[in-house]
Amino acid sequence: MKVWALVVDTWREALARYTLLGFVIVSSLFMLMLTFALNLDIVDGTLAAGSLFGRAFDLPGGTPIETVVTTGESAFAAMLYGLGIFLAVFATGSQVPNLVHRGTVDLYLSRPVSRPALLLGRFVGAVTLVLANLAFLCGGVFLIISLKTGVWNLRLLAAGGMIALVFCSYLGFMYLIGVLSGSTPLSIMLPYAIYVLAMPLAAHDHIAAVADSRLAAWTVHGLYWLLPKSVELGRDVVQLVMGKGGLSVTALATTLVFGLGCLAAAVAVFQRRSY
Repeated sequence: MKVWALVVDTWREALARYTLLGFVIVSSLFMLMLTFALNLDIVDGTLAAGSLFGRAFDLPGGTPIETVVTTGESAFAAMLYGLGIFLAVFATGSQVPNLVHRGTVDLYLSRPVSRPALLLGRFVGAVTLVLANLAFLCGGVFLIISLKTGVWNLRLLAAGGMIALVFCSYLGFMYLIGVLSGSTPLSIMLPYAIYVLAMPLAAHDHIAAVADSRLAAWTVHGLYWLLPKSVELGRDVVQLVMGKGGLSVTALATTLVFGLGCLAAAVAVFQRRSY
């Protein structure tokens, strides 16, 4: 019941600060744009003509609509991957800094709940908040494309689950930064910085091969294995939607370990810190 109360409190805070409303507005605008931008002319199960954002696209005659849809959905999955993580980080970046502010943290700590339970309860609340938002965004895109084409590719919904798992890793890092600094800007900017840093690190083997010292090469490899594998998992999401491959267990496991490690460190610091 204590955890449930903290989850409810997280939702109330998101509503009071209009965070949830902002997520819904941005997601709704994206889906509205998609609704009017995507136009397909389907004849006997094949695509006769189509346009996206007013630009016509040509495909070989007799291309099955299933092929067209899965290819298009893979592109949208890549967009949803970046957009979903961006919005989720922005929506939850202020949670821990708001929690550790003077007055607020005193009120929470006066309640009959342990510090680890308090922080983990807020974490669960943030996860449920983002899951609901991602379900709205990914589910809406899935319904729009499916209703327009008649092709119901459930793998697009699985992509939403992957986005949620990657975000959970970033959320653990955000909680650690929030506990250490109490700064909302840092809690938002540093996850974005890691996301950008992961792009060149995806080519860590090539970068390390041309490094001017062994220490530099080890540093590149170390950063690659330490930080989330957002690039690799983004590619996996695209392949999953197209039905051409599975997930990289190593990339997913190391990404989740990073998040769990950061969350455990955040709990340890929060438990020992004097407020």
